[in-house]
Amino acid sequence: MITLIRIAFIFFIVAIGKCQTPEKTLQGVEPLTENSNFNTSAYSYPVFMDNEMHSEFLIGYEFDEKFMVELQNYYDTYRTFDVQKVSVRLKNYVSDRLYFVNGAAMERELDKHGANAPRPRYIMTNGVGYDINKNVMMEVNHDLNFNKSNIGTYGMPSLLSIKSKIKF
Repeated sequence: MITLIRIAFIFFIVAIGKCQTPEKTLQGVEPLTENSNFNTSAYSYPVFMDNEMHSEFLIGYEFDEKFMVELQNYYDTYRTFDVQKVSVRLKNYVSDRLYFVNGAAMERELDKHGANAPRPRYIMTNGVGYDINKNVMMEVNHDLNFNKSNIGTYGMPSLLSIKSKIKF
């Protein structure tokens, strides 16, 4: 975890020097200011029964019109445990809307009642995505786990996921 924090710190130090350069932004991503290459997005579902909450944030930096880096954090609370997934992803646009995704992630379970939590999972992600318009995107990812930690329902060695995000 300390290594991930160091990498994120170095990334932000390098990126801050370039954030004032005005460039064309990628479709579907909102920049912080007109002159910034940084972008953010976040969501949180309402609290369900048993005080469950599901949230995600994303911080991205656009190096040029076709290449960007994203830092994502998912945090889900459940009745007996919490799950946190931190990932660093590289996005390479091959056209105005089609992009490839590569990255690494760490997912861990945080127990609320003092039991020993399983080891974190280390994941390599590869995928392809398509920005349908400014507010809708679709993505297909393949997650490959590097260790044999079985966390929850998705504790399998390989996972194919299809997701879509609608902004409004």
